[in-house]
Amino acid sequence: MKKHILITGGGTGIGRALAERFAAKGWQVTIVGRRSDLLEEVANEYPDKIKAISADVGKIEDRQKIVDEARGTLHLLVHNAAVLGPVGPILAQNLEDWRSHMATNVEGPLFLTQALLPNLVENSRVVHISSGAAHSGIPGWGMYCTSKAALFMLGKLLKDELAQRNIWFGSVRPGIVDTPMQAEIRALEPENFPMVEQFRQYKATGTLVTSELVAQYLEWLLLEVPGPQLGEQEWDIRDAEWQSAWQKLA
Repeated sequence: MKKHILITGGGTGIGRALAERFAAKGWQVTIVGRRSDLLEEVANEYPDKIKAISADVGKIEDRQKIVDEARGTLHLLVHNAAVLGPVGPILAQNLEDWRSHMATNVEGPLFLTQALLPNLVENSRVVHISSGAAHSGIPGWGMYCTSKAALFMLGKLLKDELAQRNIWFGSVRPGIVDTPMQAEIRALEPENFPMVEQFRQYKATGTLVTSELVAQYLEWLLLEVPGPQLGEQEWDIRDAEWQSAWQKLA
């Protein structure tokens, strides 16, 4: 039986790099995202291995579409899809935008995992892509920080409940990655995001982590780290203790 990984946010950045890495190793890969053109671009690289599903994880009907079209057993589930904005003072945000943001960043991972439980085989793994913003308030990123903090706590609860089904959970901090979200950040105005110049310098000085390096790190976590150990900490790509282990996979 060919092993199967489902990746949300699979059209760009980390999701795309991870999809390409697993497809190259012969896995069945399902990628999910809102932009069908980007998804098809990825799928066309490995037409016999990558299946694209155009869907918004924040919408109930689209989560059902994912379940209906993914089909079959699932060995790895990676919740990578997320939105950054709206950006600006938290007191300036409106309820509609707040609910839309939380639907993608928090409701999506929870209820898609719930819906895909019948597909997840014993010793399968569910992973959230986390952020340092889950643990530190960043001016202008009120929604993003709040949603990532909620996702972090959600993961702590999921870890124990999934373990009862012999499914292993992990949360991963990939560092500051050179993705389309970073381009979005660099385009922000200082009045909405006071730290914007710092992020522009990350790009200018070449200090951003590549999506390909993160995909390499994720492969190690998903395939090499023992299941029960996966949930013992929030994994950070910058942790020097494990670098020699995952960098061997290059």
